[in-house]
Amino acid sequence: MTNNRVIFHAENKDKTLQFNNKGSTAYLVQVWVDQGNDKSTPDIADAPFIVTPQIFRINPNVGQTARLLYTGDNQQPRDRESIFYLNFHQIPALNQSTADQNKLIMTLNSRLKVFYRPKTIVGNVEAMPKQWTFKLQQNAKGSSVIVNNPTGYYANLTTATLKVKQQSYSIDPKSIAMIAPYSSATWPIPEKITVNQDSVLSVTYVNDYGAIARQDIPVQQP
Repeated sequence: MTNNRVIFHAENKDKTLQFNNKGSTAYLVQVWVDQGNDKSTPDIADAPFIVTPQIFRINPNVGQTARLLYTGDNQQPRDRESIFYLNFHQIPALNQSTADQNKLIMTLNSRLKVFYRPKTIVGNVEAMPKQWTFKLQQNAKGSSVIVNNPTGYYANLTTATLKVKQQSYSIDPKSIAMIAPYSSATWPIPEKITVNQDSVLSVTYVNDYGAIARQDIPVQQP
């Protein structure tokens, strides 16, 4: 696909997906959407979306479009995004002249996030990062950074560094994950740290365009 995420605006009936094959082999591609099961298959796909065509051939050095259609009613929340996952399974074509030779054929299954975005979400997605805050909590093993996302959009954070005076403390990337709307995440730091009003949490995140952006999050005032 030409993008690494899909933003599906709820007021639209469908979304065009663009696939490009820049290689020298033709592929058979199968596409489906699930609600978060990374072992999903087309037979058990449970998301309120369909893709048409669901199966198509894409030849070398050409493109192919497909349509993503929302099939649900109004059961999704209207004040926040909902997340689904688009799967596309790629099967390479076999060359008839070498079909009887021993070879290893690899298929590839890719998953992308699909953000279902109602028009009724309060606030602007571009302004979302400026609304994030954090606070520090002490515990027996050290400290924990608690990041709050008070918006109706998913916060897809990738790295984080806590800056306190002249010291910097890197957050383990394995503990950093996407923060759902109107929720928070807790990230451990194996040291006891005290923050002041000038402390900031410097993060990188993935924006709507799939690019990495940076934001300094202020400490939450009591």
